[in-house]
Amino acid sequence: MKLYLSIALLFFLTEVTGQVHCQYPKNNDKRIENAVSFYKEYLDEFNNRGTPNYRDYWSEIDCKRRKIPDPIAFSISSEVPLYSFITEKTIFSVEVNATVVHLKTLFSVVDSLDNVTVFAITNHYIQSSDKGDALHFISPLEINKSNIQTTRNHNIRYHYPKSIVFDKSKSDAMLLQIRNFEKEWGFEPIDFDYFFAETQKNLAAMRGLDYVIGMQQNVPSGISFPDDKLIYCSGYGEGYFHEVLHLYLNPLYEKSPINHGMIYYLAGSIGYTFDELINRMNSYLLEYPETNLSNFEKLETRDNRLNIYNVITGLVAKIVYEKEGVSGLQRILKYKTMDEVFKSEFELEKKEWDSFLRSILKKYKTN
Repeated sequence: MKLYLSIALLFFLTEVTGQVHCQYPKNNDKRIENAVSFYKEYLDEFNNRGTPNYRDYWSEIDCKRRKIPDPIAFSISSEVPLYSFITEKTIFSVEVNATVVHLKTLFSVVDSLDNVTVFAITNHYIQSSDKGDALHFISPLEINKSNIQTTRNHNIRYHYPKSIVFDKSKSDAMLLQIRNFEKEWGFEPIDFDYFFAETQKNLAAMRGLDYVIGMQQNVPSGISFPDDKLIYCSGYGEGYFHEVLHLYLNPLYEKSPINHGMIYYLAGSIGYTFDELINRMNSYLLEYPETNLSNFEKLETRDNRLNIYNVITGLVAKIVYEKEGVSGLQRILKYKTMDEVFKSEFELEKKEWDSFLRSILKKYKTN
């Protein structure tokens, strides 16, 4: 599953970004000094919600390949860079050879009670020499390429650990889903890269992370980057259709309050079908009967495998699709708020949402 950190919290933390600490043995190696200064300068570019000109830090080849050539930067959230919301950044290990300086960094947050939350342990590789040549990062994906194999199936380029045997039948099944979706919605095919591994730990290692918060959760997880036509996912093999839909739909509808929930409806999430998520939502309401679905937009779930907002907005998408098909979905994706959706589609005021949604959830319950 995605790590459901509050975006508001992440934006708050960007206001308290701290400095970079160095806790490795100093040996006056000029290459290390230059590389660490280069790295600190790069991280500073992300302060105050900024982003760097990647061409100043990454090779021309990497920048041609990706708009965001750094596979670590958005490893927790696709909206807020890891480097932006961390108060403590500690370089604790440095290794150097003839051409590369390898830095390990601990990214953590310390709260007002001095409790420490570790968000990531990263590996950054900097092309360096003692001749004063310009420095640039080397992607961990390049460093790790000897352990990664690639298979192309039509418009999908799969990248995965060599320990995995590629399941073409699963890939073909997802391709059929994609083709049906393209036909129904009128989309042209997209060529994209699909990185996957069996576990979040193995996927993180491919991207240059020894640890990233949430990777201990043993459920399917994914994140997509439509601008780069790129997906990272784990736990669902060659067929994570949910993340593929983000590549198609986000460029048009990312700001819609319905978009992500609709993708839940069309493709399920974290290994569950949408029918299973409806059943889980019904069970949740039995366990927590005080839950007021009129406030679903602000509710914090007590089930880390249930995103209440996305299930409810997915439910709305299901109601509309069953009546009107894709044309209905395309219409409701234009609404800017859920207030508009409920008033225009169901003639409901906010206080009426709870009883309405509960009745629809019961109607669609299948267990």
